[in-house]
Amino acid sequence: MKLGVIGLGAIGSMHIKNIQEGKVPNCEIACVCDEKYIDPVKFAGLKAYSNLDDMLNDVNVEAVLVATPSFNHFELAKKCLEADKHVLIEKPIALTSFDAKQIVELAKAKGKVCGIMLNQRTTPMYARIKELVASDQLGKINRASWFMTNWYRPQIYFSSSNWRGTFKGEAGGALINQSIHNIDIFAWVFGMPKSLRAWCKFGKYHNIEVEDEATAYFEFENGMTATFATATGEYPGTNRLEIAGDKGFLVAENDKLKITRFDSLKDYTLNTKYVFGTPDDTTTEETFDSKGEQHSGVLKNFVNAVDNGATFDFDAQQGYNSVCLANAMLMSTWTNSDIAFPFDDASYAKLLAEKTASSKFRENIDTDFIIEFTKSFR
Repeated sequence: MKLGVIGLGAIGSMHIKNIQEGKVPNCEIACVCDEKYIDPVKFAGLKAYSNLDDMLNDVNVEAVLVATPSFNHFELAKKCLEADKHVLIEKPIALTSFDAKQIVELAKAKGKVCGIMLNQRTTPMYARIKELVASDQLGKINRASWFMTNWYRPQIYFSSSNWRGTFKGEAGGALINQSIHNIDIFAWVFGMPKSLRAWCKFGKYHNIEVEDEATAYFEFENGMTATFATATGEYPGTNRLEIAGDKGFLVAENDKLKITRFDSLKDYTLNTKYVFGTPDDTTTEETFDSKGEQHSGVLKNFVNAVDNGATFDFDAQQGYNSVCLANAMLMSTWTNSDIAFPFDDASYAKLLAEKTASSKFRENIDTDFIIEFTKSFR
């Protein structure tokens, strides 16, 4: 597959490097595109465009990877699909579920493979959790709790780019940016809830407009409940997921799964004669030394889906689900109410437009800053 890459910042450059190093078989860089600046040394030997229309008119480009700042993912993805290109979009697929749904529908209408870089699904530990829940090894899931607060960011992270931490630039903060991967894993493992209630704090730890702390409570059709909390102002924070099922209790933390298994807890609870009794159980631990293929794994699946019609596990609908949940948490906070699903995409888009109308990009800072991109991953 011949791939065009839009956006040559840290993430776009990483994808190009992975492909050039042979980590994505049957994929080659057809060209790159950036309307601001293309480093002639760093991208030497690659066909380069400073205009997107010119790149899309290149007959060698079969598919496009959108790796630009979040605020133009929607417009760029839409334009690429309209040009009959397959598209893979860095997270998030769009800033609103309203726009994300348009991408889902346009991709279907065009018959193109379109998806989102949901690379944390390739993490072996998360794949194992998905397997355990889907195969009913934990029994009926009664409750889940995920505290994902190790997304610490100092003020310079936001100040280093004038669009970061603004509603105009990102349409949100910790939810749509950092925790969107965790929200995706949450929806991937448990499905979409029937309702949620959320409490977000805006600029609690930083000089920003958007949320840097959020806590949410979910209810599901099957009776399951869940809580989710995230923050970018706590240190060191934690990443701990608990899943309580009728046949097992799982704790995921520090790249380990601790699984306690037992026979039906409901049956024991209702029938035991022991006043302070507990069921017989066995506990095992599974350690995961690898983070998996991550971005390269998603690209491999994308190439296989385009070239061979393989099932694409990271399609645009999955991208919609995660953005939908992030949007719903903000809407719940702004309206001080429960949010029901299916989500009212249009009402949220209207609320966000009101926030965006008064939002402005900051002045660019005149100071040095150091970017260690690999430290941004969790």
